[in-house]
Amino acid sequence: MEAEDGAFVVPSGVGESTAGAAAAMTVLLGTVPDCAWENVASFAAPSDCYNIALASKRFFRPVSISSDAPERRGGQKPRRKSKRLKSAGGAPPLLLATRMLRVSLEHNLERVLEHSRSGITLESLKKLGELPEGSAVIAGSTMVQACLGVLWGEGGEKTYRDGKSDVDIFCSAKAAPAVRSWLVEKSDCMFVGLRDSGYECGATSDKMLYAVDTNIHHVEHWGSISENVVRKDYYGYGKKAEPESLPPDGNAKNTAYYKKVIGYGKQCQRTYIDWKVENVFHSSDLGIDQNKAYDVKPKSGGDLPFDFHGDGNIDLVVGRLKDKSGDKKIAPSDLLSDFDLEICKCSFDGKKFHIADPHNTFSGKTQMEPKRRAVVSSYANHFSPPANNKYMDGDVAAFHTSAVIRKVRVDIPSSPFYGRLDFAASLPNRYNPQDLLHDRITRVKYGAS
Repeated sequence: MEAEDGAFVVPSGVGESTAGAAAAMTVLLGTVPDCAWENVASFAAPSDCYNIALASKRFFRPVSISSDAPERRGGQKPRRKSKRLKSAGGAPPLLLATRMLRVSLEHNLERVLEHSRSGITLESLKKLGELPEGSAVIAGSTMVQACLGVLWGEGGEKTYRDGKSDVDIFCSAKAAPAVRSWLVEKSDCMFVGLRDSGYECGATSDKMLYAVDTNIHHVEHWGSISENVVRKDYYGYGKKAEPESLPPDGNAKNTAYYKKVIGYGKQCQRTYIDWKVENVFHSSDLGIDQNKAYDVKPKSGGDLPFDFHGDGNIDLVVGRLKDKSGDKKIAPSDLLSDFDLEICKCSFDGKKFHIADPHNTFSGKTQMEPKRRAVVSSYANHFSPPANNKYMDGDVAAFHTSAVIRKVRVDIPSSPFYGRLDFAASLPNRYNPQDLLHDRITRVKYGAS
């Protein structure tokens, strides 16, 4: 479902109990003006808006044009009106149900972003939509919370990041420089390093096998400039530094710290990234390519503030230039296919919300990718824990798992997951559990076993 396009799907079997009740409900709900419903939506969870819309056909009429805009809570300025209130050029009219859902999604996404303290706001995220279509999307846990209308880590239940949720942004290799400049110029963000183990994409991960079977090239770690300025545990290249206070205007870019990290950014390609790519991410014998298109750089003329000792909770996931066949360019939507759960594929590109399986998503439910689910179910049936629940060392556990997988492959003859195992089997037989740190082929063979 794309909430911007009015493609609001009514599940089969949902209807009114009687024609009379439906008509009465439509009349009753029709007494409330559209702008009031939009105001209600700004206080409601997306699931509530979805369920309200299913109550009557009244919500599947085009939005009426009114000079009365819904007021924002807290005395804030009203949201700007949708540019698609009028049907133009044969485009479908914007339905009230779709408008309500978008208002609710925007408000809840704004709340999640504020809670994350990532340096990204809803307004800056909308500027991401100014990039060419297919450049980047925000997805993962941030969008799941927005769709469910919840905040993880709220009410005393702290996450491992003291209540702050990760923010995951997926972009194509071509769009990466523009996305980095958007993070710096339109948001309050800075680069804090490459993630070795994120999404199992690094030689230092014990799941090196996944690095050869993904559309993801690498993952960059970003954080809030403001949060790093005031960090009490900040260490600047080995020297303990006193945290700064933000200036009266609240702009972290007007600090001595920001000027320093701009200088670090001018050197980071030579002193940090080139070494990291060559020694960690690049592996020609495994098909992990090295290309200047993957250099961590902003758009031409832009700055890249960088602090290796900085902290942050943003993952910028950069796709490969092309898929494994070499025929298809990788778009952000291709990167989301790595998620096992459908709900994690919900995304926002700055213009449109893409909600995977809306009826389940707004019910707080999700499906697993069918073939992966079949493999997991078969594995659970065949798995037998060791006697007395004794802990198994890595190589023993690997061989135990391998025996179970052989039984699973009899039950489920075909699954994309098997491609990784077959690729590992095709590599030279250099299996050596004692050399997992340095030999990448060994890491892949070990992961497959």
